[in-house]
Amino acid sequence: MTNPRLVAGGLLIAVPVVLVAGFTGLQMSFDYPGILRRPAGEVLTRFAAGGADLHLYWYAMFLAAVALIPAAIGFAMLNFKQSPFAAMLAGGFGSLAGLLQSLGLLRWTVLVPTLAANYTAPAATDLDKALAASAFDTTNAYLGMGVGEHMGYLLTALFTVAVAVVIVKRWSFMAWSGAILALGIAAGMLELFGVPAVAGINAVAYIGWSLWAIVLGALTLWRGQAFGTVAAAA
Repeated sequence: MTNPRLVAGGLLIAVPVVLVAGFTGLQMSFDYPGILRRPAGEVLTRFAAGGADLHLYWYAMFLAAVALIPAAIGFAMLNFKQSPFAAMLAGGFGSLAGLLQSLGLLRWTVLVPTLAANYTAPAATDLDKALAASAFDTTNAYLGMGVGEHMGYLLTALFTVAVAVVIVKRWSFMAWSGAILALGIAAGMLELFGVPAVAGINAVAYIGWSLWAIVLGALTLWRGQAFGTVAAAA
C-alpha cells in the first residue's frame, strides 16, 4: 500500500518545483503572464512560432496542477485522525484546485495549438483568423480567467487555510505564514473587478506559496523519518 506520507511530502515538494520550472520557461520564451492580456492575434502568432519547448512548458504547468490532487489527498489521509474535518477540507479544496487549474491549463496543450495553426496558416482568410481569435478570446476568458485563475485562486487559498488549521499546533509559523499567503493568492480574484495591483500581489504570494509548499513537504517527510527512527530505537 502506498505510504500517504511519501505521497503527500514528495508531491508537495514536486508540485511547486515543476510549476516554477514551467513558469520560468514561459516567462523567458513567451512573456508569460503578460502575454495573456494581449490581443488574440499576437498571442496565437507567438504561440505558433514558439516551437516544442513552449508546449513542454505548458504541459509541465498542467502536470503540476494535476499532481496537486494526489498531494492534497495524501495530506488528508495522513492527518485525518488528528483533525478529521480540516483534513477533509484540505483534501477536497486541494483536489478541486488541482482539477480546475489543470482544466484551465489544458487549453494550452490541446486547443490553442490548433487555433494558432489555423490563425497562421498561409491560406488563412480574414474570416479564419477572426474565428480563431474569437475562439481564443472566449476560452481564455472562461477557462483561463474564470476557471483556472478566479476559481483556482479561491480553491488554492482555501486549501492553504485548511492545511494551516491542520498544522497550527505542530508548526505554528508555517500555519500563520500559509494563512497570509492564502490572502495574497485570493487577492488575485479581484482582478476581474478592476482592482489595481492585485495581479502583482498574487504573483508574489504564489512565489512565497511555492517555497512554503516545499518546506511543508520536507517537514512532512522529516516527521515520518523522525517517527521511524524513534520506533526503531524503541
